[in-house]
Amino acid sequence: MKKKLVLRPYVLPLFYILLVIFLMNLSTGVLYKEIPQEDNLEYVNEEIFENTLPVMKEEEEVVSNPYNGDNVQVIVGYYNYQGNEIEQEGAIINYESTYLQNSGLTYSSNSKFDVIAIMDGEVTKVYNNEVLGNIVEITHDNDIVSIYQVLDNVIVKEHDKVNKGDKIAESGTSKIYNANYNLHFEVLKNGNIQNPNAILGKNTKEI
Repeated sequence: MKKKLVLRPYVLPLFYILLVIFLMNLSTGVLYKEIPQEDNLEYVNEEIFENTLPVMKEEEEVVSNPYNGDNVQVIVGYYNYQGNEIEQEGAIINYESTYLQNSGLTYSSNSKFDVIAIMDGEVTKVYNNEVLGNIVEITHDNDIVSIYQVLDNVIVKEHDKVNKGDKIAESGTSKIYNANYNLHFEVLKNGNIQNPNAILGKNTKEI
């Protein structure tokens, strides 16, 4: 008499588990085969944000020197009442045996150079002085007025709008300075004389 084959209790559940795993692997392989593979596709993982604007850093506006040209030098500095003796001696003008305290900066060069606006503004005065020659005054924001003296070939007129760096004239000669080409430059703020060195090269928001 043959023995009846009896399966152990865990054999049948194990068989079902293996069958399920086999069928899952089989279906996954079929799905991958059905998806077309495109070798030329390029995948990007970076996120794209629409309707966004780049953040632009505000450009600083710096006060320009009042001239363009090479070999332009300050020959007479600003007379600072609080300066030392050497600085004050270098800021004295001798005109017809009279010593004058310089109220601005005096530039000089062996050749003519362009005189330019130090900031945006409006030309408020154009006139001539017997000693200082042609003079141009430009009014800027913050109650600042820049004054350009000893000019030649003035190309602006009153009420003209000018931008920083615009040419307004050329350097000239006068009775008060030497035979070289010169520019005498002054700055007023609220009607008071200022040291140009405290204005030139500075951020316009700081003056």
